[in-house]
Parts: sequence; C-alpha cells; structure tokens
Amino acid sequence: MLFTAACILGLQSLIQAETVKIGVFPSNEPAKLYQVMEYFGDYLSEKTGDDISVIVSHDYTELGLRLREGSIDIAWLNTLTYVRLKSVIPEIRYLATYMERNERTGEIIPYYRSNIVCLKSSGFSSLEDIRDRLFAFTDPSSTSGYAYPNMMLKQRGIDPESYFRKVFYLRQHDRVVEALRHGSIAAGAISDGTLSAAIRRYGDIFTILAESDPIPLDAIVSTEAFPSGKIKAYRDALLSMPGDHPFLHAMKETLGWNAAGFAVLDDAFYDSVREALKQ
Repeated sequence: MLFTAACILGLQSLIQAETVKIGVFPSNEPAKLYQVMEYFGDYLSEKTGDDISVIVSHDYTELGLRLREGSIDIAWLNTLTYVRLKSVIPEIRYLATYMERNERTGEIIPYYRSNIVCLKSSGFSSLEDIRDRLFAFTDPSSTSGYAYPNMMLKQRGIDPESYFRKVFYLRQHDRVVEALRHGSIAAGAISDGTLSAAIRRYGDIFTILAESDPIPLDAIVSTEAFPSGKIKAYRDALLSMPGDHPFLHAMKETLGWNAAGFAVLDDAFYDSVREALKQ
C-alpha cells in the first residue's frame, strides 16, 4: 500500500497525540468545574499537543483511588489529599502548586487559610458562644473544611463531636455558606476564598470566630508512570500560564477563586499539613 507524505504526516500526528486524563477534586458543583476546567484543558492541550480529558471525581477518596490505579494521569489535589497520598504512594510526582491573589493585600501567594465562621446577626463572638450548637465541616478529606479547623478546635481543648450538639459534613464549602444563611447551622468551617466569595455575593454578614495559620494551596501531581519528559512539559506549561489567561478569569468568575497561576514549592512547605493530619 502506498502512502503520500501528507498521509504519513497525518499518521505521525495521530500517533504522537495522546489523551491525558486529568482528575479534579469536587470543590464545587461539577457543572461549574467542567465549565472552568475546559479552559484549563484547552491551554494544556495547546502547550503540549496532547488531547486532554477532564474527570471530576465524586469525592476526594475516589480521586485518590483513580490516581493510585492509574485511570488518570494527572490530578489536581486538595492539600490534605496530596499529603495523605504522598505518604502512602511516595512515587506520585509533584508538578506544581496552585496560587491565588490575596484580596486584601493583592499579593500572589501559594497558601490560604481556614476560617470558622458564623453570621453577624447571631451575636456570637467566640468559640465558647457556639457550644451545644449545630456545626458543619465540609468533608473529612478537606484541608480547610475539616483538618485545620478540627486541629484549631482541639488545640483549644474542644472535641467537636462532644462540644457541639450535632456535627454535619456538608461535602462542599458553598453548602456550609448556604446552611449558615438559612439558619440550619450556627457555625461552620470554610476556606478564606469561599468566605471572600460569599462576602462579595451576600455582603459583610459573617463573623470569623477562628482563623488558621497559612495552608499550602492545591497540588498538581502525576502518576509515577507519566513520562519524565511530559512531566517537564506540563510543569513548564503551568509555570508559564499568563496572568490574564481565560482559565484564571473563569476560576474567579465561576468558582469565586482568585486564581493567579502556579509555582513550584519545597516539600517542607507541606509539613504543617502533616501536623494537622496527626490531630
């Protein structure tokens, strides 16, 4: 069978183009995440030449399992899941850390904070005021929605399960905000990014009862089997993403995240998360 030069080039293009599967943790409504991650996939596809397929997991556990079994190539992990997985699967490859622009200072930083908040209208001003009340975390695998606020409470001698009348796990940060607004809970744990987005949407109606130390932001990782050359290509693409890229704009407009790019951090930066896990 004879092949023209054009056919050969076309076949080479098909052979070289691979489908890379990227898993994302369910920080928000799946429809919103898919809408935003489409920009992310298009950017990486343009930079690497690969076809990109985005998968939003049902929960943090599923995303970790997918990474372990290799049904995804790259994962966007919340901080707690990254540290947990790294401890049991040291072979996973760190690519970069997501960064945000701090709303108050304008500084671009690779960390955020966890807040325990209530409504100003409740009149509560301290953690002592919410004893025997209804309280909500997000997910036991959430860094700012569970691990850090749980650590903050225990450092103050508070066992959430006995201190509060009932503890709920609402899975997503925005659900905690809505539960507060509708009076279903007295207080809850959310990220400072979620709090900023809620203030923009509903006004300055929240009181911060406790705030955590800085928490490293989300990590982008790959499986051990992902080729080293591709790891470099994807890391370079992340680090060179323009500050005005549509993906970063969509992150803020759709999810309320003040996305500002990516950086490579020393692993020691995650030691505070390891300490939170011990709690």
